[in-house]
Amino acid sequence: MVESGERPQHLFLVRIWQEPSSSASVGWRGLVEHVPSQQRMYFKSLRDLDDFILLRIQSLAAASKQDE
Repeated sequence: MVESGERPQHLFLVRIWQEPSSSASVGWRGLVEHVPSQQRMYFKSLRDLDDFILLRIQSLAAASKQDE
């Protein structure tokens, strides 16, 4: 539960690496982890990373409203 005056905070760990590719394009991959819940997701695009973070923040915001 968030105390009055505190701002909710989230901690995410993001790892990004380059995959070997036989084509001229670079294949970047990543792993994101929401540290408090230990939920993880591998991603291939920044959109996937953004979606994961947004869903975690929204679900935690909804849960904190239920606790009020």
